[in-house]
Amino acid sequence: MKRLTHAVVGSFPNFDENDIESSILKIIDLQLKYGIDVISPGEQRYDMIAYFSEVLPGLKHEGTNSYVTGKIKSPKELTTFSKIKDFIFVKNYFEQNRKTNKIKLTITGPVTLGFSCGLNGLEGSPYSTVKDLQLYADVSTALKAIADEFQKIGALVQIDEPGLSAGYINWKDFSKELFQWINEITSELQPENTVMHVCGRLPKRLFEDILVKFENIGTLSFAFDGSIEKDNINIISRKVLEDHGKKLGLGCISGANAVLSDPETVKANIATAVKKIGLDNIKFIHPDCGLKALSPEKAEMVLSNMTEGAKLFEGSN
Repeated sequence: MKRLTHAVVGSFPNFDENDIESSILKIIDLQLKYGIDVISPGEQRYDMIAYFSEVLPGLKHEGTNSYVTGKIKSPKELTTFSKIKDFIFVKNYFEQNRKTNKIKLTITGPVTLGFSCGLNGLEGSPYSTVKDLQLYADVSTALKAIADEFQKIGALVQIDEPGLSAGYINWKDFSKELFQWINEITSELQPENTVMHVCGRLPKRLFEDILVKFENIGTLSFAFDGSIEKDNINIISRKVLEDHGKKLGLGCISGANAVLSDPETVKANIATAVKKIGLDNIKFIHPDCGLKALSPEKAEMVLSNMTEGAKLFEGSN
């Protein structure tokens, strides 16, 4: 059988506290060592919120928190944006070493970004509360400029929206607005190079009524190995995915479990998903979520066990 495509979700722990570029190179080499096809620079500079509060007018990062300080607008200049600088750094490294791996850049979605920043403070902004829908509309317009630039430079674009499964907004009541926000961000993107990652437990309606209906998102990335995510396999449907032209990003190993899943468990997770939706509907396998909270040693174990589990699955079919 054909080899499964391997990816990661995005973040990694710091592998060199004294030098960010050294840390990025170690993370890249680690991913190459374990056969990762879709590479992440590792999100070494900030957390998923601070990356964007540093670059978007109307947001401010101070200490450990990010705030809304004014009307959120599109950035005027992106060449100095750290995610783009890191992409170019990794791309140059690949060219020097004749590597052709795809590089993925992540965007924190409008619900997660707007809610997180708004919850920390809205003073001086035109938004009344975190329930003000204009907050999310403005974040979406600003993020579109970043998404378009990521695609322009050749990155695979992933939108991270943990706020949807976490219930930051009532997506049942605001589905129309949610479609407008996400579809604006992805309006110019190529579906085959666009992913949405939603971690945590998935409500069936969120999957069937919302996620599969977003435009220009070709792959939906979910978790299936963690203790609260194991039931997600019962939510996904081959027919629903195929009817909406979506592929699955299969989270097959969790880094959050007290005991790391072994390769046999990874093999079983992959086999269960393949039986449920078919091999052709799996875009790639990856860990359940980012690895930033782990030690470097455990992050490597996650990649090692995922790779070995995939080999066991491929060898048995």
